[in-house]
Amino acid sequence: MDWLREQDIQLPITELLLGIFLLAILWVTMTFMWQVVSHIRGKSRTFAYSPQFIRIAAVAIAGFFVSSQSVGATAVPQVASEKIDSNNSNQLSEMLLVGSGALNIATLTYLVAKRRATMRSIKFIPQAETQEEGTLPAITNDDGVCNDNGEWRIIIRVLGVPVVETAEGVTITIGKGKSLELLSWLVEHKNSSTRSAARTALWSENVQDATFSNVVSDLRRSLNSYIGAMENEEWIPRTFTNQMILNEKVVTDVFIIEKFLKLYIDNPNELNRQHLEESLSFVRDLPFAGMNYAWADAEGITTSHVITTLQAAVLLGEYAISVNDTETLFYVTEKGLRVLPGHEELVALRMKGHSKSGNRSAIKLEWEAYARAVEADAWAGGAPSSHLEELAKSLAQV
Repeated sequence: MDWLREQDIQLPITELLLGIFLLAILWVTMTFMWQVVSHIRGKSRTFAYSPQFIRIAAVAIAGFFVSSQSVGATAVPQVASEKIDSNNSNQLSEMLLVGSGALNIATLTYLVAKRRATMRSIKFIPQAETQEEGTLPAITNDDGVCNDNGEWRIIIRVLGVPVVETAEGVTITIGKGKSLELLSWLVEHKNSSTRSAARTALWSENVQDATFSNVVSDLRRSLNSYIGAMENEEWIPRTFTNQMILNEKVVTDVFIIEKFLKLYIDNPNELNRQHLEESLSFVRDLPFAGMNYAWADAEGITTSHVITTLQAAVLLGEYAISVNDTETLFYVTEKGLRVLPGHEELVALRMKGHSKSGNRSAIKLEWEAYARAVEADAWAGGAPSSHLEELAKSLAQV
């Protein structure tokens, strides 16, 4: 193969590399100039296949140019200086100040552009993708309550003295009493909460704007100090309208009980029953105990919370007595009697539970405790239920 010689196939490698290098420089220069002009015109489009550092540099240069040509920069009046010996030093100082300001603007623009480019590159994975469909993610707090942390992060415990807690059971201290009342009002009026309505409900007389703003600021500060602000969300978002919104991740203990109660009624399986039973551990006393929240009583909120708790307690009590689970029976009925002492249906369930365990003296004690509660209640007229009295006598004779 004499016709194929090495010198016949020599390639201009050096010339080829040099050409590619020159084309790359030309491409970078064109993309840089094009993007600078685009950003100066107010457009955010970027040149295809351009390196990231070129985009950031273009934004920085464009920002520097726009800021130097802004209305604020050009509107500064020029003051005529006297012709004195220090004129040159004054001009030098002005040049240094202008140069320093321009450098600061360019640096700040570059950092902002770099931060925006970094944020665009972050990939966010939805939390729902990590959970199995149809399951309730359970988190247990100090009271043993199963919480769905994906739906709530702050719990306002209103069944008793109002207390604010995280979903993990950490108590959040609210600085002012009015701030705690405002949070309680907001969580009970999520669908109709406005600033004017909150001020009317919490103050009997017209309150000053500064006072109301201080209460709202104290509430925001208290929530952020314990649980922190969420990304792209606020516990109480700032609005420029009369509307006052509370984040959906803030709920009451009654909301949790009501949710599990509905789940158990719709699907009475063992898991839903356990969740409903655990949710009753939130019950400590009458709703808003020790607080003079006139709006809660006037709007029927207190009564609604009592009815929800009683419905859950009776439902669980009837199930417990049907399976001879006296421990659960006495636990759930005791929780129900905390919100409404002397409730006849709950007392009857407790009497039946004592009868199943053969404890006749406990039946008598239940009846006496019920009678004392009725006598202390002015609305009951001091007369115990005749039906409950007959039930107590019949169970005691068995």
